[in-house]
Amino acid sequence: MLLTAPVSCSLKYDEVTDTTDSVPEFVFRNARYSRYENSKKSIYLSAGLLEQYKKDSASYARNAVFSTWDKDGTIDTEGKCYLLGINSNEEIYTLFNDILIKNTPQNFKIRAENLRWNGKTEQLTAGADETVYITKDDVELSGKGFSASGVNRNYRFSSSVNGTMTTKDEPSSEQIQAAEE
Repeated sequence: MLLTAPVSCSLKYDEVTDTTDSVPEFVFRNARYSRYENSKKSIYLSAGLLEQYKKDSASYARNAVFSTWDKDGTIDTEGKCYLLGINSNEEIYTLFNDILIKNTPQNFKIRAENLRWNGKTEQLTAGADETVYITKDDVELSGKGFSASGVNRNYRFSSSVNGTMTTKDEPSSEQIQAAEE
């Protein structure tokens, strides 16, 4: 007995496929990018590899190092990550792997593996299961479900937090007197 089964093909050869969406429009190696506003540097980005795509104004950077300055020309934020996804139209920046961000005015450092910055709402977030490490002054914290607001400068974790607080002992009056003698 011979069994036969109908065979069909789902490819539509009459439709044209646009492959330009998956191919970068520009590829830069050892790229350096600076943006100026009112004749002052506001953003600097360097990357080992930077790809720009025509569709959605998307860019992707590998081994990214970045800095931002405030309106007075003072350094505001510095950081690095292995991969950086940039959606210029939506002002969404997605950072991956070995992330370190340092905010100088607030003496605030963040280490993480995955973060997302929304430039329109000024929100920095991590996934609910992603651990984020924060150092601010003498406090070191880690937790999951991190979110921070660039507007009101608050941050929070949605799960339990671990951490340490280092305090400096003030010298007693006896120690001060002994030091003076």
